[in-house]
Amino acid sequence: MNPKPFRTVLKPTELDSINHSSKILMVGSCFSEHIGTKLDDRKFDIVLNPFGIIFHPLSLSSSLNRIINNKSFTKHDLRHEEGRYISFYHHGEFNDTDPNKMLDKINSRFEKGKEQLLNADFLFITWGTAFGYSHAENESRTVANCHKIPNKEFIKSLSTPEEITEVYTQLFNQILEINPNIKIVLTISPVKHLKDGLVNNNVSKSVLHLAAHKLKEYNKNIIYFPAFELINDDLRDYRFYAKDMAHPSEEGVEYVWEFFKKSFWSEPTSEINKRIEAILNAVSHRPLHPENKSYLDFLEMMKERVLGLNKDFPLLDLRKEMEFFESK
Repeated sequence: MNPKPFRTVLKPTELDSINHSSKILMVGSCFSEHIGTKLDDRKFDIVLNPFGIIFHPLSLSSSLNRIINNKSFTKHDLRHEEGRYISFYHHGEFNDTDPNKMLDKINSRFEKGKEQLLNADFLFITWGTAFGYSHAENESRTVANCHKIPNKEFIKSLSTPEEITEVYTQLFNQILEINPNIKIVLTISPVKHLKDGLVNNNVSKSVLHLAAHKLKEYNKNIIYFPAFELINDDLRDYRFYAKDMAHPSEEGVEYVWEFFKKSFWSEPTSEINKRIEAILNAVSHRPLHPENKSYLDFLEMMKERVLGLNKDFPLLDLRKEMEFFESK
């Protein structure tokens, strides 16, 4: 008799293969940052969140629409707020006291996002919450970030599955028109929005699930990746949450990352990444006695590995790693 299982384990299914020649655009909530940063570290061709972290589907679609319509930003898109400039299309990481510097940063990231979307093999979209905020000046548009402006200036509302589905059906039609071969991967962030309360957080995530389900049925180019289910249904344990009990812990993120690799990587891609990760581990290693011959020999060996990897795969940008070993 088989022992009774104590977990509901999700099994990876092979999705469209991602390799180092794939162009990837990844946008959305902070959870996309975790996976996107890991891809970037491993030398994938990725542009990550050109508008910064965005949680709400409708504010994210507004940003992507600007890329599609090649509508870059001007000073008219900025708002002066207590000595700083902000943009309701962007995360607070772009805020600046100098509007010109802010616009340079915004439009530089905008151009990278536009170029990547036009040529992307994969677009990953991670939704965080169906609760959004519109500013009193423009109630028809959900802002990407409230920038710590008083709540009284905003109107909070819960988007419906139908509303999200309608907006994204139009958005995806536009994207597929300019890039017919792109694969669109929808993900729902497992991060709990506790400020809304647990009941409202679950209502919000349900709205996102319904919208994602309808969109996945709409087009074969749309894939659903179960990041939410991996944390909440597979692991289902507070050991895999950070101290705030809302964000996944490092172990939780790592579990999703391993599932991601099994879903999207072919065997050759996995082999390349083993070589890359060995180099990354060597870079992060801090020896007790850096002057020892054994460590110097180790550095020389790693430098040869970088040269070998660069020779085998010239498209990988390993300049930073080579500079590290050469500087020692």
